[in-house]
Amino acid sequence: MDLRHLTTFRAVVRRGSFSGAAAELGISQPAVSAQIRVLEGRFGHRLLDRSGRQVTLTDAGRVLDDYAERLIDLDGELERAMTGVGKSVAGPLGLGSSTGPGEVLLPRLLGAFRIQHPAVVVRLVVHDTQTICEMVLAGEIELGVVGAQRARAGLVFEPLLRDELVVIAPPGHPLTSHASLSLAELLTQPMIVQQEGSGVRSVVEGAARALGIRPRDIPTSMELGLQQSVKAAVLDGLGITVVSRLAVERELADHRLVAIEVDGEALVRDFFLVRHGGKTPSAVSEAFVSYAQAEIAGTRAPGD
Repeated sequence: MDLRHLTTFRAVVRRGSFSGAAAELGISQPAVSAQIRVLEGRFGHRLLDRSGRQVTLTDAGRVLDDYAERLIDLDGELERAMTGVGKSVAGPLGLGSSTGPGEVLLPRLLGAFRIQHPAVVVRLVVHDTQTICEMVLAGEIELGVVGAQRARAGLVFEPLLRDELVVIAPPGHPLTSHASLSLAELLTQPMIVQQEGSGVRSVVEGAARALGIRPRDIPTSMELGLQQSVKAAVLDGLGITVVSRLAVERELADHRLVAIEVDGEALVRDFFLVRHGGKTPSAVSEAFVSYAQAEIAGTRAPGD
């Protein structure tokens, strides 16, 4: 049903005549008559009594008049709502993160973002990179921030931040007496590793392959979940591991941990934004991505 016909019908009711409605709407009187006939044909009832000097409503016309008013009002409400889409930053922001950015970077960014947009409701989940990618693909979260790309159809990755990885050891560990180690030498040392699927582990294994070392040949003393677990084990003096520098800046500054220098090319990774390639981003997620990119590109370091 064309809302223009309902608008014309309402104009006839208000004006009490076809000529008055035609003048109000800026159309011809025959056009008004034609639209009323379309409505009467659509509903199978006479809607207007034309017998007197002023047009009046029939019983069926009174029913239509009530609904026509509500439908026209609803159309206007819809128009206003659609005009506001993308302009209001409010509502849920569901995102996931691997442990690197999820422990340090994102809580700070999300907190500052919410100060600017208090109507946003944040939900951050932290898992390994592989799980976050699967959650984005399944539609459980809209946006992810992860430490490695995954070759999965339907996912789109965009670099967000370069992260330096660091080898950490407890004070007094034999390796802390070395000025530096080569990466090949490091990979002969027993290490505490994160679980399979983590971004840091993927970077280390990729570096090993580049040296012709099979990941399964890297000596492993323990496999302990994600970043907080391996960091806690090193703090307890149980060995060495590789983590994001962002995650251990405070412990390094307090000398509770020691960074072991690795010669040659640094161990680095990019943090990536990951989204579902087939879905239109919400206004809230777009606003957060723009905010995060601006903050990271600014003069302040993300860990400041």
